[in-house]
Amino acid sequence: MSAQTGINTDTPKATLDVTAKKEALKIDGLLPPRLTLAELTAKGNNLYGAEQDGVIIYITTISDGGNTESQREYIVSKGLYVFDAEAVNNEGRWMCLYCYAPV
Repeated sequence: MSAQTGINTDTPKATLDVTAKKEALKIDGLLPPRLTLAELTAKGNNLYGAEQDGVIIYITTISDGGNTESQREYIVSKGLYVFDAEAVNNEGRWMCLYCYAPV
């Protein structure tokens, strides 16, 4: 059995196929889960592992009391991050996909 999910389409062409609405006043796009660095820090260093390899999140701020230890070592600014479960001897690290330059 295989399944494909379509949003705004009855004929999805991939596992998840999101088709834009053609209406001028409709907003299109994807919103990944948004977390502050403190919220991600509160999740600890063992929640994300091999099964979460490739997970994407958006860090909204780094100035709220979180830390950049262990898996969060490379979080230096707000932006999109992907989890690389094999980084640093399979400890895993959040890697920048698109990040804003630190101020």
